[in-house]
Amino acid sequence: KTINKVNGGIAIYYGISACIGTVGALVGIGTWLYKVFTNQTAFSWGVLAGLLVFTAVLGFMGYSILRVGYEDIDR
Repeated sequence: KTINKVNGGIAIYYGISACIGTVGALVGIGTWLYKVFTNQTAFSWGVLAGLLVFTAVLGFMGYSILRVGYEDIDR
């Protein structure tokens, strides 16, 4: 029982870290779009698609790890 709580705590720690990374990626997308709209950098569909895919994968990974962590703690 104790090992499930430890494993769940570690999973929650890494899940929260991934979610914080997702928020950072969203801020990065916002910053990049601001620079595009103020003509400080060129727009590229590839960069936008890459940032969106990275953010989505990181967010899904963070959610999945958090869910596993909370399930481990409940057991």
